[in-house]
Amino acid sequence: MSFNENEFSEDGAVTSHVIDLNDENFNPFVRGSRYAAVIFWSGSCMPCRMMLLVFDELSKVRRDVSFGRVNVGTSSVAGSMGVLSVPTVLLFRKGKRVARIVGVKPLRLLEEIVSNHLSEDPKPDIYSESGGD
Repeated sequence: MSFNENEFSEDGAVTSHVIDLNDENFNPFVRGSRYAAVIFWSGSCMPCRMMLLVFDELSKVRRDVSFGRVNVGTSSVAGSMGVLSVPTVLLFRKGKRVARIVGVKPLRLLEEIVSNHLSEDPKPDIYSESGGD
């Protein structure tokens, strides 16, 4: 089962579908995706709103990655994943967390971080924390 929800509009442009995740669908989403990127955000956080726009743009470019978002005010997933501040993006490969990205990042840098950490031979970088659970 694939959770990648990107589709094409009538004019051929890619439209983004970042899936809203919660306590019930978070684990199936991450486990059911070869590559997944999940942003943890809050509606009262202006940097989160900025990062959601960047995240949405990234979902249009990286069609090989499934994208989800978790509102920390309505879900306990953030606590179980060790998310202490927002915005935070977690990257998963085959259900395992491979990186954590905290704060607002420009699209180009976020693309580079995602490409690096979802590659077969990721390199350390100064913009994210590697590894996971």
